[in-house]
Amino acid sequence: MSHSESGEPVPVANPARAAWALYLIVFVSGAVLMGLEIAGAKILAPGFGTSTFVWGAIIGMFMGALAAGYYVGGSLADKNPSFRTLSMIVSAAAIWVFLLPRFGPGLAESIAKADMGKVLDPLVASMLLFFVPSFLMGMVSPFSVKLNASSLAGVGGVAGRLYALSTFGSIIGTWLTTFVLIPNMKLSNVLQLLGAILLLTAIVCLFLAISAIGNVNRSQMRTLSMLALVWLIGTESWAAFPTKPNLYPGTRLIRYEDSPYHEIQVTEEAVFFSEDPADKDGGMLIPVKYWDSPFYYQRRWLKFNENIESGTLPYKKHHTAGVTYTDLLHLPLIWNKEPKRILVVGGGGGIIPSQYSNWYNCKVDVAELDEKVAMIAQEYFDMPKKDGKLDPNIKFYIGDGRQTIRRELPGPYDVIVLDAYSSGGQIPFHLMTWNFLNEVKAKLAPNGILITNIISGLQNGAQADVAHNADLFLAEFKTLSASRNDALGLNSTDPADSAPLFKQLYVFPKFYRDDEKLTDGKLEEYRNVIVIATNETKRKEVEGPDGLEEIADKLSPKTDNAKDESEFDEASDKAYVKIDLRSHVKSYKRLRAEHVPSADTLEQFKVILTDDYAPVDLMYRPVKRDENMHRIR
Repeated sequence: MSHSESGEPVPVANPARAAWALYLIVFVSGAVLMGLEIAGAKILAPGFGTSTFVWGAIIGMFMGALAAGYYVGGSLADKNPSFRTLSMIVSAAAIWVFLLPRFGPGLAESIAKADMGKVLDPLVASMLLFFVPSFLMGMVSPFSVKLNASSLAGVGGVAGRLYALSTFGSIIGTWLTTFVLIPNMKLSNVLQLLGAILLLTAIVCLFLAISAIGNVNRSQMRTLSMLALVWLIGTESWAAFPTKPNLYPGTRLIRYEDSPYHEIQVTEEAVFFSEDPADKDGGMLIPVKYWDSPFYYQRRWLKFNENIESGTLPYKKHHTAGVTYTDLLHLPLIWNKEPKRILVVGGGGGIIPSQYSNWYNCKVDVAELDEKVAMIAQEYFDMPKKDGKLDPNIKFYIGDGRQTIRRELPGPYDVIVLDAYSSGGQIPFHLMTWNFLNEVKAKLAPNGILITNIISGLQNGAQADVAHNADLFLAEFKTLSASRNDALGLNSTDPADSAPLFKQLYVFPKFYRDDEKLTDGKLEEYRNVIVIATNETKRKEVEGPDGLEEIADKLSPKTDNAKDESEFDEASDKAYVKIDLRSHVKSYKRLRAEHVPSADTLEQFKVILTDDYAPVDLMYRPVKRDENMHRIR
């Protein structure tokens, strides 16, 4: 298990114990390496999303670090083939992994703010965060081969056996981290557990190796004692000083959960109420210690990986939303004043299901990927209850939205709302393709309305930083209007294959107060863009009898204060639209005047998203929808 300076093996008193020490350290190193790779994606998610670029950066970096580790480890093993050196290498990797939750998220956030590009950002972050431990663990395999090979003739069998054991450890580490640790533990605890296990393994295996040789010296005991002390200090600090979620100043944490998909936070902030039109945020954050003042109100946020996904004003009644884009999701009422059944893909904080159920007495099905998100929405976001249980008008279906629609939801629906996002504002590509939208269309009633929420620019710019800001919106717009022939590259003569997927498309962007004049650059900014798709034979005009303006005016509240509790009468207002739809129709009217998207733009834009080709990762950038980014609400 140890070698002399000439490279010859030193005789050991207990070869079996020495072999077990080596096998154990190889197995655990392989397991921790893959556990780190799986958990690493969740560290990068808050700043960079979960795109193919992120996974490509992580996998490529780990492979490169392992290659470097193999090379350097082989050279070092030839020069100093001792188990003590191997244990020190593994211990250094373990300490890095253990400390990663302390410095990793902050470093990743700093790189995200530097904004070097959607490819370079995750690549640099992966290198800085994960190269060192994966490089060190890459050195384990050549070291183990050198220490275990008793002769040149048997080196092939030794190498095969040890590499197989390392690979088996990687498989166990992948499964254990994916299916057990991440679903049941905080990410910080997962990483610290991996680091603690790896360090403990190095200590135990070093002890086994030393005892197997049977000739213990003072230097070996000092090394063993030092590593044991580091392990004790680390585990004690883990218990005494747990890592805490990052909170913006002036907010308090109500609930924290780590699910297989998100780091979930429920936070509250106190806001000074302002009706000054110049105050674009509608208020200012107030330190928590002043929350008892009567001049403030509380806003509650649901966050995935520190990005705001939904919000309410929890101490007001009637499911008052803390985000403004959800108001636009009531626009289908212009086409169907009394929807009976709707489907919402992407439950978030349950704002739209709550409003449609409570205000319009709709039956609402919700396809939500994450069971913990559904639970938190019901517990913390004012979803309607009856006898302490969720309103029977609302039913959650847990699972991927596409699979849920295909297998569990027969329809038909009067309205289908697509509002599903992964971290950073990215719509999963398989929920944007023509193939999926064709399945969704089959679930609509004959006069059903599809409404989808996209975070994108409305118009591409001339400068490099905004040259493709509208690509995602344009691609989805073109996909929604594409025929089967266009989308799938067919040459069918069947008229049905040449018909558009949806005949009529209406674009309602979320405009802000300072967008009034739509000056240069405004249409290039990222914002919520709501697209409504219908199969009406005749398009609804903006003006005139039964036009959008007239219908919206009849449906909208009679006063500007309709969201105030005093405006509601629970007995008589069940079907009363509590959202001012008129302003959104004005936005639509202004947008059409700007010719966005124009026929020429769509003709030049060639991308139709399909299951076979959907370059969504090239079309979006992660959006940090937190307190620093009020513009995206």
